[in-house]
Amino acid sequence: MKKNHIGLIIVSYLFCFILYISFYYSPGVGDDSQTVVIQSGMTNQVIAQDFKKNGLIISPTLFLAFTFLSDQSQLIAGNYQFQSGETISQIVNRIAQGRSYRVKVTFPEGSTVKQMATLLDQAGICQREEYLNFTQQPEVFHKPWLSEAQNLEGYLFPDTYYLSPGTHPLQVIEIQLNRFEEIYPGNLLEENYTEMNQKVILASIVEREAQAKNEKPIVASVFLNRLKSNMKLESCATVIYAWNQEKGVQLSSLSLDDLTIPSPYNTYLHQGLPPTPICNPGLDSLEAVVDTPQTDYYFFVLGENGTHNFSKTFDEHLKNKKQSAIQ
Repeated sequence: MKKNHIGLIIVSYLFCFILYISFYYSPGVGDDSQTVVIQSGMTNQVIAQDFKKNGLIISPTLFLAFTFLSDQSQLIAGNYQFQSGETISQIVNRIAQGRSYRVKVTFPEGSTVKQMATLLDQAGICQREEYLNFTQQPEVFHKPWLSEAQNLEGYLFPDTYYLSPGTHPLQVIEIQLNRFEEIYPGNLLEENYTEMNQKVILASIVEREAQAKNEKPIVASVFLNRLKSNMKLESCATVIYAWNQEKGVQLSSLSLDDLTIPSPYNTYLHQGLPPTPICNPGLDSLEAVVDTPQTDYYFFVLGENGTHNFSKTFDEHLKNKKQSAIQ
């Protein structure tokens, strides 16, 4: 009996040692990596089979045994990246903690929805055309402050996001809209859509016209002064947007002929604001419009180092333009 008891102890220790080696030992980390997508609702059995199929584990049974013994049977859906040679314990721990693989995507301030769609596609987050399609359907997102919006240009807040490859564009847009809702300097619930939309449209023009943060409030004041005086905005940025949006032509500068494009976005031809924002403005531009200083400026022209020369009269503006041309 004593010998049998000793034998059983030896077998038990041997079994535990084999399990330990199976769970924690790796022959070495390889150079290859792959991304595995765990869909919501997938059972642990299906997940284990997928890992076996992808060559990341040797045995689904060992995988399931570790989830049970380590009390980590609740595996979290997401996109995960694994190196070949990772142990079962490393794989399960990461999934159980939801440490999914995410890509850093930065949308520069003033990005258009087309530019955002391209960046997302290049990063492997979602397909460009799918993203663009949903940006034309604001009603899908059930935001009261978007009740009358034609599209989502202007409301997809430009920021740095960490997103998983293969994320549905609806989810990406929802994240951006929530960020806009969080960061907007006014109170969305107290403003009617028309009031808010006009601010966002103007902020998008300011974003495209001014580079320096300290100039944005002054640029905003120029456009507000022109609107109050029933003057055309005459913003080059709106014309550039019109060419890209309606003709698919990307311009960096404008000729006199370019200013004649028959578009509602051409503020050289049409009074007032364009029908929608022309980009997605950052916080500085939104704040410049929400809290605009009082000035007597009606004109500005680009000067040195990306800054502008502001003027109160047209004669003064012409002098600034002449001086700018000399520089």
